[in-house]
Amino acid sequence: MGEAFFEDRRTLMLGGLASLLPASSSCFGGATQRPELTEHYHRMLRYHLRMDGNVPDGSVLFIGDSLVQGLCCDAVACPSVNYGIGSDTTVGVLERLPKYRSVSRASAVVLVIGSNDLDRRGDDEIIENYRRILAAIPRSVPVACNAILPVNERLLPASDRGANARIQGFNARLQALCEGDSRCVFLDAGPRLVDSEGNLSTPLQDGDGVHPNSDGNRIWIEELRAAVRTAQSLCL
Repeated sequence: MGEAFFEDRRTLMLGGLASLLPASSSCFGGATQRPELTEHYHRMLRYHLRMDGNVPDGSVLFIGDSLVQGLCCDAVACPSVNYGIGSDTTVGVLERLPKYRSVSRASAVVLVIGSNDLDRRGDDEIIENYRRILAAIPRSVPVACNAILPVNERLLPASDRGANARIQGFNARLQALCEGDSRCVFLDAGPRLVDSEGNLSTPLQDGDGVHPNSDGNRIWIEELRAAVRTAQSLCL
């Protein structure tokens, strides 16, 4: 889902969120999947690795998809590093996380990933990938796990109605996983971003029904600040 839920709205409408629902209820259930580790992924990773050796000790690392790539991370914490890659998934994070040597020197890691997994795999597999991601981060480094943000179902194909119900169910499982890890903080900015019907509020999203705009990010940043401070305090 999510940014398969994505880089542009046309991509979103052609195949992104359909699989938020069971395949039997989605007209895209049998569609050919796009490659998971894209050319954009590999290009961005090369850029990241050029930076990684120069990341200051004690930085906050933001690792995720286009929600991170479009986020002003310095508004959350400083120093910080933006390791967001649009359209990335938990599989992509598992592939690149060991390459970031700065993780072991970070004061916290913020994970914002999972949206794009929702049209590729079931919740059990996503949670297992999250478990493996947490295991790959040194125990001395605190982690803030971000809930998958809600979407505006009114802007999505009819086959994708019910997306937010799946997101809420997944987030409950992610929260439980995080609560079982003593150096992990779970944050969910969703309640502050939705309208009365539980959709991503129109004034807070950038027109695709998926990504927050600057006003939406401002609210999310407030929640991220608090979560990062809490996470950092766990390992003092």
